[in-house]
Amino acid sequence: MKVHAFKVEKTSESADLVSVLSLIEAEENLRERIRMINQTEFRAESIARRDNCWFLDFVRIRTSHGPGRVSRDTEVEGFDFDDEEGFGEETAALYDPDTGYILIQYNHFGVRAGAIADYLSAFDETVNNLYTFKPKYDEDVERRLLNQGITRKIGFTLDVSKMSEQDRQRGEALSEVISYGRETGADKIKLEISVKGDKGKGLLEKAKAAIDPLKSIFGQNPDAVTKLEVAGKEDRDSVTEALDLISHRLSSEFNDIEPGTDLRYPRNERWNILMRAKNGWRSLLTS
Repeated sequence: MKVHAFKVEKTSESADLVSVLSLIEAEENLRERIRMINQTEFRAESIARRDNCWFLDFVRIRTSHGPGRVSRDTEVEGFDFDDEEGFGEETAALYDPDTGYILIQYNHFGVRAGAIADYLSAFDETVNNLYTFKPKYDEDVERRLLNQGITRKIGFTLDVSKMSEQDRQRGEALSEVISYGRETGADKIKLEISVKGDKGKGLLEKAKAAIDPLKSIFGQNPDAVTKLEVAGKEDRDSVTEALDLISHRLSSEFNDIEPGTDLRYPRNERWNILMRAKNGWRSLLTS
């Protein structure tokens, strides 16, 4: 089980995330917790408070084509479902209000981080909340990016065809580039900006303005940002190095979780792993 960490950010008009979590907790009717995100039904299946943290289990409700049951000696066969039943893909999350970080289980077929952010944004339908999960990077990459005094090159690739309206809102600083791609019918936008000499000091501020929304979009929808690299150096006498901000996300992988007899990872076991990841990153996840 792999775990990623994200910093939760919100617009000035958005309510504190804890207030939304409290609304979910108060809604005991599971059907009423369902929200449609990008034509798919999602639900906060379970929610609990422990050690001043919020633990959640999200489910993607899938009633379309799915897998079957098989053994080495028998052919694959389907499951018998009642009306409105289907497959449920689970994703566990832990929110720590003291630091503002949310830790999320990676499940490629389940509820991804971006869908969780959109679900929480849409849950209270009476207001206009917008939450963004910005990925946390490993300590070495963040240190090198912070110490980068001269930025020589920025390169990124956006897959416009996979961007949602929420992605475009989070990438407001790139709105002209995104709009141009959509208006021309482009599937992808590739952009590379490079400078020579000490002119990279001017590019540094521009790099920060571009990187932040790109990190936000990537945190929500990894498929929309397929490349994000920044090349630079600390000073004129240093060696230029390229930082890949996609491959160096902070993550931990746990190989000691055992599936139950139904071949699912038990919820409490997944929550325990999220707490173990939080404790292991104690010095990195600060407010």
